[in-house]
Amino acid sequence: MLVIALCMSSPAEVQAQVVHQEVVDTVPTPVPQLDVVDVLKMALNIKRDPLRKTERKGETGPFFSIIAYPGYAIVTGFAGVGVANISFRTKKNPKGALSFVNNQFQYTQYNQVIFQSLSNFYTSDEKWQFPGDIRFFHFPTYTYGLSSNSPSSALDKIDYEHFRFYRTVYRQVHDNTYVGLGYNMDYRWNIKDYNAGANGTLSDYQRYGLTRSSMSSGFSANFLYDSRDNANRPVRGNYVNIQVNTWDKVFGSTHNWNSLVIDIRQYVPVTHKWYAVFAFWGYAWITLSGKPPYLDMPSVGWDSYNNTGRGYAAGRYRGRNMLYFETEFRFDILRNGLLGGVVFGNVQTLSDYPGKYFGAIQPGGGLGLRIKFNKHTQSSSSIDYGFGTHGSNGLATNLNEVF
Repeated sequence: MLVIALCMSSPAEVQAQVVHQEVVDTVPTPVPQLDVVDVLKMALNIKRDPLRKTERKGETGPFFSIIAYPGYAIVTGFAGVGVANISFRTKKNPKGALSFVNNQFQYTQYNQVIFQSLSNFYTSDEKWQFPGDIRFFHFPTYTYGLSSNSPSSALDKIDYEHFRFYRTVYRQVHDNTYVGLGYNMDYRWNIKDYNAGANGTLSDYQRYGLTRSSMSSGFSANFLYDSRDNANRPVRGNYVNIQVNTWDKVFGSTHNWNSLVIDIRQYVPVTHKWYAVFAFWGYAWITLSGKPPYLDMPSVGWDSYNNTGRGYAAGRYRGRNMLYFETEFRFDILRNGLLGGVVFGNVQTLSDYPGKYFGAIQPGGGLGLRIKFNKHTQSSSSIDYGFGTHGSNGLATNLNEVF
């Protein structure tokens, strides 16, 4: 069970979230901690741990990881996943920032092809960092129209190719505080809407403006505050990320438009006797002006980390503006930290089109299991089952906490 659960997680998802990776021991209990590697060592009677010999004090790497495993998400179904990761430190500090390049390839049950290369590089003084996101998707999927009132009967089969290139430069200006400038580009082509015009009706996509291709290209101004004690499994701290994006025809965009993304998280420990934490996540994705391409509009499950809306398929609700809130109660099932659990609930609402007013509030919730595979970095495998309205439900796997 432990090995299967570990294999079902995706390292790319955590790399997208970790802006400043530090190895911090956040376990608030003197009970000796265990992880999957410890269990394997005991089962195989291994005295020395060859998997961690590269983590000796002062060693900078590079560290290589290559693995293949099965994955699952509502929007992809089952998937075969391959990951190749290279990580290194820019100075001899075992608790310093970890630069990385993480490449992931997926082929899914629904014939989707997904390639993603996530990276972040630090300068030797760790005052500058350069996160990036490169993706290629061949992505047959479904959309359900605009607003959070759209019924499940609005199911609309679409297909497209997608290339993304994002790169941001951050400069530290104070403790835990960064400002930055980024360039972002999303290009989609071979867009097909198979339901458009069927039975004499038009899909929301066609009414909005269906085109064979779309381009969003422009710059972003970024603010980041991150005081989390451990990005993989925070016990306490706060995270604030604000992005103002300008997409313009001058840079090759199909339309001129502007957007704002606000991502706020807080972590509050319940007790210091064992691991029990309340986590809160607020996410706002707003179209400030202009007309974004349909597939670039705010949508559940298509946030920066593809983690909003557990219990719903990615793209289930879409609109000009999106407000989202989620809370989790996280706790250890075993005092040694090997097994943990979560109970979560979320709500989301998106604005109707062509208006700007928000529609129905769609709730979700569920339960999850956490299996720790590295007690030193507090990394774990996440397996969640979420429920939504109108019979929506499904499994979600991840590496580390969802937020």
